Amino acid sequence: MKLSVNIISDTSGFATEQIVKVSLSQFDVETITNIYPDVRNLDALKDILNFIIETGDNFMIYHSFQDSRMNVYINKFCELNNISYVDITGYSIRTIAEKVGLEPKNTFSSESLYETDHFKTLNALDFAIKYDDGKDFRSLKVCDIALIGVSRSSKTPLSIYMASRGYKVCNIPLLLNASLPDELFEIDSDKIIGLTIDKNILKSFRDERLKSLNLSGKSQYSNLNIIQKELDHAKEIMDDLGCVIIDVTNRSIEETSDIIINHINSRKGEKND
Repeated sequence: MKLSVNIISDTSGFATEQIVKVSLSQFDVETITNIYPDVRNLDALKDILNFIIETGDNFMIYHSFQDSRMNVYINKFCELNNISYVDITGYSIRTIAEKVGLEPKNTFSSESLYETDHFKTLNALDFAIKYDDGKDFRSLKVCDIALIGVSRSSKTPLSIYMASRGYKVCNIPLLLNASLPDELFEIDSDKIIGLTIDKNILKSFRDERLKSLNLSGKSQYSNLNIIQKELDHAKEIMDDLGCVIIDVTNRSIEETSDIIINHINSRKGEKND
């Protein structure tokens, strides 16, 4: 009989999935993995848990929630229903061993998975995906770096690349006639990075984007006058915030990332002096 592993998370569940794969690799047991991402409220969580119970009999649950109410609820639910579960704490291998009645192939150190560089990177990637393109402004309070800039100024690819280096990065689009989150003005400006780009290069990027979507090239999205207004508007916001501004026009993602990391580290050094 297959072991069904159910991953429930209020993010993409990517980091938890990787831990599950590493843990399961220690056992010669047939498994199937089900992922339930972006679970943000108790009603949705209850429906998922009831579905799992109704449709399976040899299963366990991995979960990861930032909301303490969700965390307490699922733990109590599993305990009351005698369900094997892992509230991500670094003990996943031991829990699987208890479930399948097998000993792990290798002996792991007692270091928590949360403290390994590998998990930190996966967690940062999860963070970047969850908070991409201003999806949730609460990310500004807990991020390492906040990228701001107009559309197609490399915010998302830069967020993902920097996440691969272990930094929790969120990005906020700067749009004409759109209000900004209060949180942006409440956090340390040292961790805010403004991205700017040559207007003609930006137009070419946007033209390609429209072409990939089979949309007209005459859209205001790629209108040069509108683009200039967006860039001027973004520059005013960046100046108001007092954040560092980086021109990404002729820079690779790797080069821009190095500039940002050097800036962050230098400001930390100044504060520690």
